[in-house]
Amino acid sequence: MTNPTGKGGFREHKDHIWKKGRPKSFDAARELAQAIAHEMVLKNSEPIVINGHIVTITEAILRSWAQSKDPRLQMAFVEYAYGKVPQNVDLKSDGKIELVVRYAEPDDNSS
Repeated sequence: MTNPTGKGGFREHKDHIWKKGRPKSFDAARELAQAIAHEMVLKNSEPIVINGHIVTITEAILRSWAQSKDPRLQMAFVEYAYGKVPQNVDLKSDGKIELVVRYAEPDDNSS
């Protein structure tokens, strides 16, 4: 059924995002994402080749992050390449930190 106004909503004959079927679990979604990430990038129905090898979707994304003017993407690229920068946690503060540990009492009826 189409939207009579023609704005948004469901459109007939639109390609669906799950070309290989809807994942049944998060692990299946991760496996599908990794399969897509290893596919080659096509331009005009031809694979893109850089330095003698075919570019994958993951490589294309990382290259675009490295060349981006957005500092968040640049930082994400560096973190993927070299690891996340450790962040210090300051536990010295004016406030008081209280830690309460409560142990459950064992049932008398459990044998």
